[in-house]
Amino acid sequence: MSIIISILVCYGICNIIVYGSIFEGLRDKLNLYSPDFWGKLFSCMMCLPFWVGVCLSTSTQLLGYTQFSPLSHYGLDNFYIAVFLDSCLLSGTTWLIHTLQEYFEV
Repeated sequence: MSIIISILVCYGICNIIVYGSIFEGLRDKLNLYSPDFWGKLFSCMMCLPFWVGVCLSTSTQLLGYTQFSPLSHYGLDNFYIAVFLDSCLLSGTTWLIHTLQEYFEV
């Protein structure tokens, strides 16, 4: 169940950052500052979830809430590997949800 919660939290955060009107001004300013890095990062539903996953996994593990870190919950004890693999999992599943959503919208 914690994997599903983590995936939905990551998808929600990324969906709001990439498509939400509340972050439109920030996206525009960062896109003007560095369109090759920030512009691509804040428009990519595969890139942004990786970094959101890094933040979520690191914060949950540092605060001791390892039950919300998908792979630490299953016995992965190495902090750095857990953060990297959690981020990869969240990026891939967020991209999959986004792709399915776009497919069914057409």
